Amino acid sequence: MNTKDIIIWVCAIVAFVAGIGLTIFGCITPPVGEISGSVLTALGELLTFTASIFGIGKYTSIQIARVRRSARVIDNDEDIE
Repeated sequence: MNTKDIIIWVCAIVAFVAGIGLTIFGCITPPVGEISGSVLTALGELLTFTASIFGIGKYTSIQIARVRRSARVIDNDEDIE
């Protein structure tokens, strides 16, 4: 993994932990048990950010691998002829 990948993964993990932390903090502050709408909004945005980083990264790596496999097949077919 290069520095860019490490930064992306750290940001995603920090966003996920911050979202969970906000939810827990929202439950324990007065009024106890009631989560503010702003906390839920922040949680949703942080979890969406995290999911998009993980999902886009995985999708991109799968697509790149697929293109590389296709290129190898085409190269092998041209070598045979």
